[in-house]
Amino acid sequence: VVDGVRLDNSEFHSERSLGGVANSNRAMDINPNDIENVSILKGAAATALYGIEGARGVVLITTKRGSSAGLKVDVGTGMTFSNINNVVGLNDEYTQGWSGQWAGPSTAFIPSAVSWGAHKDDLYWDGSDYKWDKNGQLTTDATAGPKFVPYDNVNNFFETGTTWNTNIAISGGSEAADYRFSFGHSDEKGVAPNNTFTRYNLGLNLGSKALDDKLDLRFTANYAKTGGNRVQQGSNISGVMLGLLRTPISFDNANGNVDPANDVSSYQFEDNSQRNYRAGGGYDNPFWIVNNTPFNDNVNRFFGNISASYAFSDWVNLRTTLGTDFYTDNRTQRFELGSRNAPAGQVIEDNYNYRHTDFYFSLLGAGTIATDLTFSYNVGLNLYDEKLKNNYIQGDGLNFFGFPQLGNTGAISSTIANTNIKTAGAFGTFDFGYQNFLYLTLTGRNDWSSTLIDPTSEFDAGAISFFYPSASLGIVFTEKIDIPGLSFGKLRLSYAEVGGGAPGAYSTSTNFILPIQNAGTINDIGDGWTNGLGFPFQGVSGLVYSGVAGNPALKPSRTKDIEIGADLRFMKDRVGLDITYYTRKSEDQIIAINIPVSTGFQRAIVNSGELATVGGEVVLTLNPISKPDFNWDVAVNFSKWKTTVESLPEGVPNQYLDGFTGTGVYNIAPETDDNGNVTTTYEYGQLLGNPFQHVNDGNNGFNPDLPYNPDGALVIDDDPTSSNFGFPLVDPVARVIGNPNPDFLLGITNSLSYKNLSLSFLFDIKEGGDIWNGTKGALTFFGRSELTENRGTVTVFDGVKSSDGGANDIAVTLDQNWYTGNGGGFGSVSEHFIEDGSYIRLRYVTLGYDLGSVLDGIGFDNLSVSFTGRNLFLSTPYTGFDPDLSLVGASSNGQGLDYFQMPGIKSYSINVNATF
Repeated sequence: VVDGVRLDNSEFHSERSLGGVANSNRAMDINPNDIENVSILKGAAATALYGIEGARGVVLITTKRGSSAGLKVDVGTGMTFSNINNVVGLNDEYTQGWSGQWAGPSTAFIPSAVSWGAHKDDLYWDGSDYKWDKNGQLTTDATAGPKFVPYDNVNNFFETGTTWNTNIAISGGSEAADYRFSFGHSDEKGVAPNNTFTRYNLGLNLGSKALDDKLDLRFTANYAKTGGNRVQQGSNISGVMLGLLRTPISFDNANGNVDPANDVSSYQFEDNSQRNYRAGGGYDNPFWIVNNTPFNDNVNRFFGNISASYAFSDWVNLRTTLGTDFYTDNRTQRFELGSRNAPAGQVIEDNYNYRHTDFYFSLLGAGTIATDLTFSYNVGLNLYDEKLKNNYIQGDGLNFFGFPQLGNTGAISSTIANTNIKTAGAFGTFDFGYQNFLYLTLTGRNDWSSTLIDPTSEFDAGAISFFYPSASLGIVFTEKIDIPGLSFGKLRLSYAEVGGGAPGAYSTSTNFILPIQNAGTINDIGDGWTNGLGFPFQGVSGLVYSGVAGNPALKPSRTKDIEIGADLRFMKDRVGLDITYYTRKSEDQIIAINIPVSTGFQRAIVNSGELATVGGEVVLTLNPISKPDFNWDVAVNFSKWKTTVESLPEGVPNQYLDGFTGTGVYNIAPETDDNGNVTTTYEYGQLLGNPFQHVNDGNNGFNPDLPYNPDGALVIDDDPTSSNFGFPLVDPVARVIGNPNPDFLLGITNSLSYKNLSLSFLFDIKEGGDIWNGTKGALTFFGRSELTENRGTVTVFDGVKSSDGGANDIAVTLDQNWYTGNGGGFGSVSEHFIEDGSYIRLRYVTLGYDLGSVLDGIGFDNLSVSFTGRNLFLSTPYTGFDPDLSLVGASSNGQGLDYFQMPGIKSYSINVNATF
């Protein structure tokens, strides 16, 4: 919410959710230098007045205005340098090949896709004329030529990223009017070559008062132009990280070039075919990706509002606000001929046109209605209208190399999707205060949402209507009770409900769509791995039902929230303690569940069961030192919560949220005994996959019908006729193998100032939160994980024999058969790649100096210089790039998945700000 009006924060994905490029939400269009204040409203009681969108909390942004102090010019500039903050452990010992023998590039999966070749110390360059390497081929003949030295493809790929920010603002005013005009520019080059982002911002904020200050007018307008070039990543054979990390140490992606990203010979032959370690097949050379598979986006956005208020009296104030937000988001994805995601070449133009209007009309006022009794109110109406048009055009089969445009493709398919969502709301809030001691707030809102309209029946306003109230009570007991050492004490209690319509338009109906071959959506006719089918098919056009079945019987979702808390301050406010405890129950959440494909659909929209949340937060503030020239403030924030799945729709054992077929994130229905009594509940969003067999019965054995016991001893196959002899057996039942939810979060902020010098730093601590390290699992299969450097090691698995439960004593060799089977990430088991995502992180440290007093005499009102470092320190048991990263994005319901996304970033910046 910006200046009282909702701002769209959507995140549209042009590619498969597990691959493609990283799409940011539209909050990135806001100029951070225009922001005066940011506050976060937590709990349903704080958000009930903001309608459906307030169900998960509200971020309130207030932008800067001019003042009556006269003309002021603010100028700021800054430069940031960025690098990756961690490197995953890779096999640096063994080369491309199979069974201990080196193999050069070829399109055959075995032996060329993997790194199960010879040891680096046994190989030499032969200096022959070899198209894949300037040094020739590798041989074990020590007399052939120079000794082989492994290539460092990872460090040779990433660069130092830079970001340059410039901002100018002119503001001023008088007692009757104020103005502020701002300009901002940000130019970013990422750590991956050719990864760029640019943003331009223009802002205008005008205010005026008239009629003895009774009439207050304000106009804000903001224009943003953003765009750049994004790189492919994730579960994507044209993804940078997938091709980069799987490349063997014996293949040089740079082909010996000093500037490989800008030297075409690094990744491309003279005939325009691709140079990669799979001989043009398999996975793209990362330098090919950043040059020949660009994803460009171009966003033009305007948002702003006009508001007017008139104070008839203290008791009656009329206020109206009309806000709008509209933008075009034009995206172009190109796959040059020979790109692995589209070998024949492909061009996609994916264009979004978005607009919403947000109108508020309210009456508000405040005053005293009796001795020591104050009252304020705000009642009004809210109308919201949102329109989105998506125009998708896909061209397949480039006619010739070097011109990746739609006009150069052999087959063009397109589809247009229009959506329109309307909501109307009536709201009211009433505040009572008694003797600065007792405070009561009552709110209520009724919404009508078009997303709940049943297209199969006559319009019924009651069916799309939902009312949600709230009440909060505050008692400042220190107004009546004097407690030594306690300067302020307040107790809080609140109850609130928040309702909601369907999360998207037309969820109550099943719609016809035009499937496009290889478009990567749920509406494709295919299995998700092959190109699938689409229309026109063999010259015949047609439509099919969407892959998601609508539900005309949808009813509003509802969340009920109870919160209690205390705000205590000690030692003349030098110590503060804010404690909050809350419970939340969510009912009839509107979700998409997987259903049998025999129905003709993949998913169905339903009202799900119940989620129950219990949590708490403690904020401790300290002011250990407060002197005229020196001040030290400390803030400690601790939070802990647990959301459990109380029920799912009848007959649904689990609800898929995100991930892969073998390992994904699911909501799991509670387990019950024969009498229907709940015996086990699971937290929201659990990692589901197949583990190894663990002892789970009283006879030192395994029973698939009994619960999973991850702490039990492994059950080892002791059948000498089995190919798995001496190795752990696979549990045939998919189990909950990890919990991505953290045990708690802790933030510690220190702010120190000495005269004009300031220092602040934040430590972030997360305890718990499992992550499926799918990157490590896949690299283990390919022989590229550091884990596989122990190949050839003889070991005895700690466990019990499957036949009699006796201690295992069977020696086995950890070789490529083990790691390309159940020991790797492409086998039947995923539990051994579940890792602890705990961390201690230095989130930022900022050192600043204010030169204002020094420069007063030469025209500066203020001049400050600051240095900031981000993510400078990270301590974690997680062996991936960064436990903060998520394959499907932070806004997804499926957390705890890591699969070849881009690494985390650490940065250093210097900023200079001046005021005239």
